[in-house]
Amino acid sequence: MEQWQIQFKNLYLKKHAKHIFTHIEWNMIVYEVEVKNKNKIWTWVTEKQMEKEYPLPTAFKKLLAKEK
Repeated sequence: MEQWQIQFKNLYLKKHAKHIFTHIEWNMIVYEVEVKNKNKIWTWVTEKQMEKEYPLPTAFKKLLAKEK
């Protein structure tokens, strides 16, 4: 992950999921990542901030809701 200036502490495969639209199928993989450092390239937010301040596609919202 050198290109993003990040060092991972832990990387966990959480699940595979499929979301089917009328015209396309998404095969999604969910990972949980712990990092050693936060880069300045990305915007780092809490789970609460993500839920309230950042719009996500419905497929992602459903996927993340199942993780709780």
